[in-house]
Amino acid sequence: MQSYVVRSKIDKSKKEERKLYYAVPVTSGQVDADQLAQEICVRCSLSSPDVLAAIRALSEVMQEHLSTGNTVYLKGIGLFSVSASSPGFETPQEVTPAKVKAQRICFKADNALRSILERIKYKFCERAKKK
Repeated sequence: MQSYVVRSKIDKSKKEERKLYYAVPVTSGQVDADQLAQEICVRCSLSSPDVLAAIRALSEVMQEHLSTGNTVYLKGIGLFSVSASSPGFETPQEVTPAKVKAQRICFKADNALRSILERIKYKFCERAKKK
């Protein structure tokens, strides 16, 4: 079960400002590659070092493909892509490669991964845990 806290935010979308309250999820921790590798090796015939090597190799190969303009689709996980942008210019000729900058790595969850959203239940938490 996932926890949430309640936070206020000023709503300025109407003529009159008003304070509204929203649920904000609280993360309960972080899982790293080592822990994932340990959990994955229990479910398959690979050893933990083999899984870690595969994760590192996947990261390297994904970086190579994303940097050359490919998207990366991992069935059951989702689609990774790079977004880019540039300032606005008066003419198309002014939009040169030097003016285009990669902005972020985008991720769109696969339907299989997104399906967990229907199963997540929440419980109220007085305040976020301090780290």
